[in-house]
Amino acid sequence: MLDLRALLRHTRFAYILSHFAQGGMMLRIELLVGLDDAYGRAVARGVIRWAKSRGDWKLYGYGRLLSDPAEDSSARAADGIIARIESAEDARAFASSPTPVVDVAGAFPGAGFLEANDDDFLAGRRAGEYLRGLGFRAFAFCGAERVEWSQLRRRGFAEAAGMQASRLPSFERPLEWWRDRRRDEADLAAWLRSLPFPTALFAANDVAGLKASETCRRSGVAVPDELAVLGVDDEDLLCELAEPSLSSVRLDCEGIGMAAAALLDEKLRGGAVASRTVLVAPREVVERDSTRIVVGSDRLVAQALSWIRANAHRGAGVEELVAALPACRRTVESRFKAGMGRTLSQALADARLDRAKRLLSSTDLPLDSVAEAAGFGSLQRFHIAFKDREGMSPGRWRKGVREENRRR
Repeated sequence: MLDLRALLRHTRFAYILSHFAQGGMMLRIELLVGLDDAYGRAVARGVIRWAKSRGDWKLYGYGRLLSDPAEDSSARAADGIIARIESAEDARAFASSPTPVVDVAGAFPGAGFLEANDDDFLAGRRAGEYLRGLGFRAFAFCGAERVEWSQLRRRGFAEAAGMQASRLPSFERPLEWWRDRRRDEADLAAWLRSLPFPTALFAANDVAGLKASETCRRSGVAVPDELAVLGVDDEDLLCELAEPSLSSVRLDCEGIGMAAAALLDEKLRGGAVASRTVLVAPREVVERDSTRIVVGSDRLVAQALSWIRANAHRGAGVEELVAALPACRRTVESRFKAGMGRTLSQALADARLDRAKRLLSSTDLPLDSVAEAAGFGSLQRFHIAFKDREGMSPGRWRKGVREENRRR
């Protein structure tokens, strides 16, 4: 069996020592959630936020580049552990520890740990409701096999899609397979091509969603026109770097961290733990290009939408759009308005504003560069259009988004 201390010392968890109070008896808490993805960082922020409100926690972590507090001869053993337990080996090691453990991964229910996790079934339901709202009637799933959170998301998605989970077309591989970009994707490509189009594909997390989307691109499957792809976690950099950008169910990861800290503190202070598992509801679906489609539109409307997604950022206008379609302007405009509830010029403006907002929130580009990249032609036009839509300047909007992200 793997030695727990060796696991803590060498695993790829990393967190800088934090000290939130002076004097008095401090509780030593080991925070082992992993900081190499948005989930781990947001959970850590929640734990830190809760710890600051208490004032009597010291948080420690382990990583190859950090000194190990276990080597401090004056340091006593940890009073509690908040960990992201994602492998059977880790689960066995933590289960052997006499120290109370709160798990924030949810991969091994019934292993005896206290748990604070996302409500994965509800995350799946939310995904299914969103995709059904786009008009899809064919659904599929890809995710991690034999991992509880992935299976719960699959079952919630199937229920919202109005079908039994056993009948939902699914492609599942071990979690490590999805994370390894070098793995052969021939089976995934063949499965994706076998689906009836159009289909809504729900991926158990953004890593699986990105791999599925990239495989579609290499296999000639059009996203989102033939296959819409929706992930979970809203890893903003990962989602924005995808081509097309990846829609995702945003989780309340900071809330998970706060719930984990509160649960552990209750246990350490001898209180009766009302429930060994706390589930935190997911947040909203963050829509990006991988699901920007309305199923049921006629072919001409679908062609117009596809052209707008590909060309609005160039500053293209209605005349250029109509010239690329197999119908006269009056026909295109009337059918587009009937199908989408907005005009062609409004759709072009919306596409440019959506692109500008993504650039404002995910890059440090100056405003004039954002205006150019989104197709506005001038900074003045960008300011006017943005303020008309959002009620504030682009700079103020960017500042607000970043403040919100820091709180998350």
